[in-house]
Amino acid sequence: MPLIIVSSDNFKQGDEIGQKVAGVLGYRYVGRELLTWVASENQVSEEDLARALDDPPGLLARRARRQRMLGYIEAACLNVLLDDNVVCHGLAAHLYVRAVSHALKVRIINEPEQRAEELSQAEGISLDKARKQVLRQTKDERRWSEEAYSLDQTDASLYDLVISLGTLELDKAVEIISDTVSYRKFQPMTYSRKLMQDKALAAGVRLKLMEQFPDIRVEANDGTVVAYIQSLKKDQRKKQEMVRQIAGELPGVRHVEVHIIRDLVGQAAQSSR
Repeated sequence: MPLIIVSSDNFKQGDEIGQKVAGVLGYRYVGRELLTWVASENQVSEEDLARALDDPPGLLARRARRQRMLGYIEAACLNVLLDDNVVCHGLAAHLYVRAVSHALKVRIINEPEQRAEELSQAEGISLDKARKQVLRQTKDERRWSEEAYSLDQTDASLYDLVISLGTLELDKAVEIISDTVSYRKFQPMTYSRKLMQDKALAAGVRLKLMEQFPDIRVEANDGTVVAYIQSLKKDQRKKQEMVRQIAGELPGVRHVEVHIIRDLVGQAAQSSR
């Protein structure tokens, strides 16, 4: 059976819709409660994990830590999504299962003016100030996804289904999602299952290597892992061997390839000495 990945510009609404869809279909619901397990498993703060998902991009010095927190979440979430009959919300899964055909990716949106009116009433601020806050929130959401995954998560083309709560009731959105997921396009196939397995393996390998290589990029295909790292020419062989050794010891990895992306900044610093 399929997977359903819900993204929303209003976390509370997305959470409620996700849980109701799971209830209607008899699926497992996976939301922010997964962060408790991720924190315990990796000995990190649950608050840091939540901030990595929610806070807008900040200082460059914090980027590596935020990417590591997101790496913990992605690896754990993908392992959960290896099972069928799952509804997932609030873990940015829509950004790393994009090519998986049996994952129905849903975006829930509210009209900006509606969001501003609700914010104005909830916080007791002027409508004009609320409009500015909504605009800033949208920009921050876009900046976050572009920095973390090089994607604009407000782009409707990333989703199979976009539902506006400006014209539909919440329960109608639940009905639409529950009906859509039965469409044959979203039924698991051998290729889509394999792709999910490859993504889970790549995420696990990347997580293991991020401590030494914060900017590493990893792909996987049938047990072959391809890693892309930055390195100065003089350190290239040493780093390649380190990646091969660490990755090669992980379950499911049969072969490791390491490609070098030149560290142009470091190279320039070396040549100026």
